Amino acid sequence: MPTIAGATLRSLAFLTRLPAPDRTFAGRPALGKDAFAFPLAGLVAALPAALVLIAADGAGLSPVVAALLSLAALIATTGALHEDGLADVADGLGGHHAAERALTIMKDSRIGAYGTLALVLSVGLRVGLLAELLETGGRGAAALGLIAAASVSRGAMAWLWASLASANPDGVAGRSGRPSRRAGLVALLLGDALHLGLGTASFGLWRSLAGLALGGLALLWFRAFIRRRLGGQTGDCLGAAQQLTEIAALIGLALGM
Repeated sequence: MPTIAGATLRSLAFLTRLPAPDRTFAGRPALGKDAFAFPLAGLVAALPAALVLIAADGAGLSPVVAALLSLAALIATTGALHEDGLADVADGLGGHHAAERALTIMKDSRIGAYGTLALVLSVGLRVGLLAELLETGGRGAAALGLIAAASVSRGAMAWLWASLASANPDGVAGRSGRPSRRAGLVALLLGDALHLGLGTASFGLWRSLAGLALGGLALLWFRAFIRRRLGGQTGDCLGAAQQLTEIAALIGLALGM
């Protein structure tokens, strides 16, 4: 297994627009071998957004505006990689097409009604949930909650990648070397541990566990859904899984318990 530092830097280079030193890619293994470090990459990727959230709230902006600016920073950091996957999956599978037709639609760069609605709901829900975390927990707790959700959702996408065969071997996920089941499990457990620690520190144990439970249910439902509809996963499916798990984890942290 690659070193944690190297795997995290390479994962960041793929999952975000953050630069990585050239030496990081010397003898670079297939991306799938780095997938165990996806939760750490998610943690680092969410740091700029967390800082924006703290600064915007500290400047006296409303929770909604602060949350919107924070999410904009997160999307800028990731290059909307996961949002793009969510939109493609919604367009491909929203119309109840057969697997072959759905995969063709998912490859199309144009966005349709289902994809547009999915993006609106994803952005709207995350902005509303981050605003609620600001109101109930304060800026520090909300920032930690954002990082927790980012970490656990990247672990979820790595596990999904490892647990299902590729539905499109010629796609990005298919060409990048599917992670071993061990790597996928390590990523899942690492993401869960980061969420549990950060979530408990910010909103308490029960809300952190609620986030894990809801995120897990969303992930398992989505896995069963794409397995039935496509027979496996694609890179777009991994992005959609990240979005769904992140939203579910934030809902759990926002629950008043």
